[in-house]
Amino acid sequence: MKIRNSIYILTVGAFLVSCNDLDVDDSVDFNVSLASDNTYEAGDPVVFNFDGNPDYITWWSGEEGHKYANRERTELPLEEIESVTLSFEAQARYGRVTNTLSLFVGDFPGLSKDVTTDDSRVADFESDATLLSGNGELLESKFSNRTAVSFDLMPYCISEDTHSISELTLAFHYKADFDGTNALKRWDFYSVAIKTIYKNGNTTTLNLSDLGLQTFDRNPNTNPKHAQQGDPYFDNSSRSSSCTGVWDLRSSLTRVNSFMYLGGGTNETDYTNNADDWLFTKSLKFNTCDPDENSGVLKNINVRLPSYSYVYTQPGTYTVTFIAGNQNVYGSARTIKEVAFTGKASPAPEAPGNQASG
Repeated sequence: MKIRNSIYILTVGAFLVSCNDLDVDDSVDFNVSLASDNTYEAGDPVVFNFDGNPDYITWWSGEEGHKYANRERTELPLEEIESVTLSFEAQARYGRVTNTLSLFVGDFPGLSKDVTTDDSRVADFESDATLLSGNGELLESKFSNRTAVSFDLMPYCISEDTHSISELTLAFHYKADFDGTNALKRWDFYSVAIKTIYKNGNTTTLNLSDLGLQTFDRNPNTNPKHAQQGDPYFDNSSRSSSCTGVWDLRSSLTRVNSFMYLGGGTNETDYTNNADDWLFTKSLKFNTCDPDENSGVLKNINVRLPSYSYVYTQPGTYTVTFIAGNQNVYGSARTIKEVAFTGKASPAPEAPGNQASG
């Protein structure tokens, strides 16, 4: 039997219409109602009847993204999150040295810009963090061409103590010894994104510019001919040309959501040393969301509005909020009213062939 979606006004026992005064100011004459005996099929207009004539009416439809109760919400609970995924494309080129790249996830306090302190923090992170690429996910042989890869971050987002979403840091680690003969690999990264999918179907995406990337080189190049000049925080972002042996964030300014690590070549012996380079994100939390927004202004002082009609295309339970107010040179006042109704599924008429004959 086919099911057709319908929206019904809730009454006691069967359907119920509720109108709540959330913020009452007696000087604002306003009320809202729905006919208690009406039913609405999905796609049909729902009519809200107004009493009073306030200067303005703003409303929240109760649909996803337009719920008054969520107007200040900036985080979602763990139960509402379906998945968190890091994805990017990468290509490993040129050099012969392999097993250069690792990806970690863990708790990191950030870089203090004090070299001794930060060297200790990075060492602790390497010891305590979880290696995401421990099964060969970032072997150079898999990235001879530009190749997409993804990592499930959901298991690492959950705090065991509070069973809630916890903050975490991602870090790429480029480590390789230069033997003076074999060039170090170059890695290019593109389309970097972290996508959170919620169970209500909504998504949020963090792109490269949202990640707050910072670099730290535990073995910086001190050769006076090298642009790094012994600076462990050097990321080449302020230069117009490339620089070997460092994380190069300059490319993120010219190619959207991309960066690279330039390994050293054999023709640059004086400029190349053993690599121990880290690239950290800032501490990230993946359940952040934008506060819900209102559905618009229905009237202003120049308009009289006895009712408003709106079409809900999906069945479900809706709490609809109306903010009505008056304003003049002496001050302002407002009142907030809510109407709740729900949608149910009703049987569609049976096909003629299924009807019983008399």
